[in-house]
Amino acid sequence: MIIDLHTHPNLKAFNSDYPEPAANMWDNIHHRIDGSKQAQNINDLTKHIWKESQSNLDRMTAGDVRVFQLSLYPTEKGFLNVRNIPETLFGKRRVNLLQEIITGYHSSSITAQKKNKNYFKELQAEYEYVKSQQGKSPDGKSEFVIVNNYKELDHALKKKDTLVGIITIEGAHVFNSNIDGIDKMNKQDLFKMLSENIQTAKNWEHPPFIINLSHHFWNYLAGHSKSFKRPINNILNQNKGKNKGITEAGWQVIRELLSTRNGKRILIDTKHMSAASRIEYYEFIKNHNYINPTNKIPVISSHAAANGFKTIDSSIEDADFMAKARKDRLFKWSINISDEEANIIHDSEGLVGLMMDKGNLGGVDLIAEISKETNVLKQRKLFTHLFWDNAFQLVKAIGKKSGWDIIALGTDFDGTITHMDPYPTAAELPLLQKDLIDFLKEKDYRKELWFDYTPKELVDKMMHGNALRFYKKYFV
Repeated sequence: MIIDLHTHPNLKAFNSDYPEPAANMWDNIHHRIDGSKQAQNINDLTKHIWKESQSNLDRMTAGDVRVFQLSLYPTEKGFLNVRNIPETLFGKRRVNLLQEIITGYHSSSITAQKKNKNYFKELQAEYEYVKSQQGKSPDGKSEFVIVNNYKELDHALKKKDTLVGIITIEGAHVFNSNIDGIDKMNKQDLFKMLSENIQTAKNWEHPPFIINLSHHFWNYLAGHSKSFKRPINNILNQNKGKNKGITEAGWQVIRELLSTRNGKRILIDTKHMSAASRIEYYEFIKNHNYINPTNKIPVISSHAAANGFKTIDSSIEDADFMAKARKDRLFKWSINISDEEANIIHDSEGLVGLMMDKGNLGGVDLIAEISKETNVLKQRKLFTHLFWDNAFQLVKAIGKKSGWDIIALGTDFDGTITHMDPYPTAAELPLLQKDLIDFLKEKDYRKELWFDYTPKELVDKMMHGNALRFYKKYFV
């Protein structure tokens, strides 16, 4: 069994047409690439992005992904407002073609998202769509259910062919914190709107378990980390709010999400938060957990990697440009997790979901070298080696056996990632599982950090054991 802390089986299906989706979450959706020269140019420019579904429910079934945190994501307008589009690439055609090919969304959905001024309305529509997808697969052999707690999860897993979804959200912009005119809204009205939207989500039949406070663009709540590399950063502008800390409105959102006085606690996912925001949030959690040792709040980074820096401060001494990430084995940008943060997550009893994005797992030159390897078996070993290096970096930072308790899997499939080539979809996760075990068995690689676990025990912990233990304690 495999558990995925962060994936998007809903996005392509929900955005397959407008106003009503044309596809279901079991369908394998191919990105539309017509025969035009422009479409082929875009496809070539973005060839590192897989152009069909990675985590549709059929592929989840094939990959034995029994449990997954299904991330709702109303697309940020920053994704839809491209810049610096070369005339030679597009001529007079609309930039919707670029977005169709990258995301796999239908042009009608992209057009509607550009016009929509209410993220929260979009969020609720996406949630209702996902709810409607529960039930038997088209072939009648499998079933999809959404659960609200560990008891329901445990019950669902007793059914052999049941896929179990846990609702999460990527980005607190969904509460309308960055709609047009937000900077002119008075504080009282802003806080009232945010509170009402949070309360509505907490009143859902399936309240979100986890939410990312930040995502790719400024949401007036907390600064975000730089996440785009070439060529994407040439056409999408992340500068506004990048690397800022948490705002007053952000603290209000954090407290209301974490509160149990207004419904179930919604945990904060720190992935995509700027280093400055994370530092402030960690201090808040440290104080809370010290005062409330029997009611701890865990720190979660659902789809991340290690950056190899000793401290958070050292990870931001140099700006996140390509040169910083070029020569080292690990990807050095501050969006990734430092050794200091690994210990903070460990001490809070939290989790890190190691992601499947090769561009975040390894340095630029290393990834280019591995990606050019034509021998598939050799390439699999190179990628599993890199995946283990990210895990070992976190465990070495913690320095004891319980370091292995924080590591899980968070693929970010269907999140427009640059996947590891031999493992493009959820269906290949059992192959990754086997390769990870075989790599340690063949080489006794870094055995001093196994802490008496066997290779299979380590992989089992990463692939499902740690997540199940976490759900039993915190998914209540």
